Amino acid sequence: MATDDSVSGARRRSGSLLSGAGVLVVGRYAVAALAWVSTIIIVNRLTKAEFGQFTFIFTLLGIVGFIADLRLSRIVLSQVLAADETEAARVVGSYTGLRLVIGVVSYGVAMACVGIGYATGAFSSQIVIGTALGGLNLIILSVAFGLILLFEARLWLRDIAIANVLGQVGSFTLTLSVTLAGIGTVLWFAGANLVNGILVLLFIFFALRGGARIRISFERSEWWAWMREAAPLALGAALDTIYFRIDIVMLLILKSEVAVGIYSVGYKFSDLMGAVPIAVVTPALTLMVAAWPSDAAGFRRTFRHALVMLMVAAVGACAGFLVFAEPLVTTLYPGYRASVESARLLVVGQGLHFFTLLAFTTLVAVRRNRLYPIAMLVGVLINVGLNLVLIPEFSYLGSGWATVITECIVLMVLGVGVMRIPGLRPLPWLATGKVIFAGLVAGSAGWGLLGRVPWPVGLATVAVLYLALVHFLAPNGRGGLRAFAGEPRDDLLAAVEEGIDRPGV
Repeated sequence: MATDDSVSGARRRSGSLLSGAGVLVVGRYAVAALAWVSTIIIVNRLTKAEFGQFTFIFTLLGIVGFIADLRLSRIVLSQVLAADETEAARVVGSYTGLRLVIGVVSYGVAMACVGIGYATGAFSSQIVIGTALGGLNLIILSVAFGLILLFEARLWLRDIAIANVLGQVGSFTLTLSVTLAGIGTVLWFAGANLVNGILVLLFIFFALRGGARIRISFERSEWWAWMREAAPLALGAALDTIYFRIDIVMLLILKSEVAVGIYSVGYKFSDLMGAVPIAVVTPALTLMVAAWPSDAAGFRRTFRHALVMLMVAAVGACAGFLVFAEPLVTTLYPGYRASVESARLLVVGQGLHFFTLLAFTTLVAVRRNRLYPIAMLVGVLINVGLNLVLIPEFSYLGSGWATVITECIVLMVLGVGVMRIPGLRPLPWLATGKVIFAGLVAGSAGWGLLGRVPWPVGLATVAVLYLALVHFLAPNGRGGLRAFAGEPRDDLLAAVEEGIDRPGV
């Protein structure tokens, strides 16, 4: 099955940070659009309590799945980048075998959690059966993500995007079909997510045809070496997932399934934004790992480029949503007006999480892994403590505030570590000021339009105004928005343009 992989690489490879991120963003937003329509269908089909059950099932699976990821891919990626095609295929095969074992164990953990909850009367049988069905993705996607590591290392990001879109199309088709047939239930919708995972894995196998020959293997000595190096990241990943999603679990325990259903609407908007940082940091990690430590200037250029891109995306999204949250929520999710304020908080929290992910990725690229679990432990303690205090009194709104406060503190802790990386300082403060100014002006214009024009017109106006201001202010250098499409700029040029990025320039 082996062929000249250089031909495949030339055909598939994403050539720059923006092109790589752009491919993933397009794919992720195609997925997000279908997922969003699916969610609207599900919301209107299920009661608030049933929607709360559905949300809890996939929140639990998300927590278990992310914990089980162990962040091993960051460790193995550098090994794959340095290897020839034959060795890279062997390493990916071994890594996939490890992911398969972890997936099976994760499925057992998820079932044990809901089994205990059912035995104690905390969870319904619907939650147990839905977890058993939807949880099979823990195994299926573990294999898929193991193989996808080779695609990330070679920047074959188009195939990753296609796999994700294809999986979501299958999931959406089943969701729509059972709803039109009048048989849509929590279990059917859990099954639709399982179809997603199956199709993703099948396409990954298809995309590997005629390319690298990967055989899944079980090399325990190599696994042990990876896990030993990844131990700080694994602990941090577990704590990261807990602090970012524990609010759903605590709401169910301390309040009700209805509270979970109302709160989870905000997560739909937050998760829609979440596609952006993943799309940016995925190619950025590959470029930073390749640059460090031999090319410190290239490392800084990639970091700065990613930072400004994320800043433009986060500020623009938050500015638009804070203004138009109410019409967006009430139009897309009729009957969920109570979700508006917590949705605003979750979107702001996600905007802050953009930079948390970039900080984490940057620290991993230079193999400074120990700060990550410390920051995540701080996040867990603060988030759980705040939720324990705020949920009984303020329910889902209290959880939203807990999320924002926690994100601020975690970002500050990680930011200290990032700033200690040689050659990375100072940050592009002038670019930051330009983006924030554009966001404030566009947001203010939105408040002026709110209630005076139809909200889609107002939102579109804010988006156009914001992008026009970003283009005019040019936070990424000459060319405005076009500057994001090229390669990261030379450090000296960036310093000259910003005037304050390097002392003495």
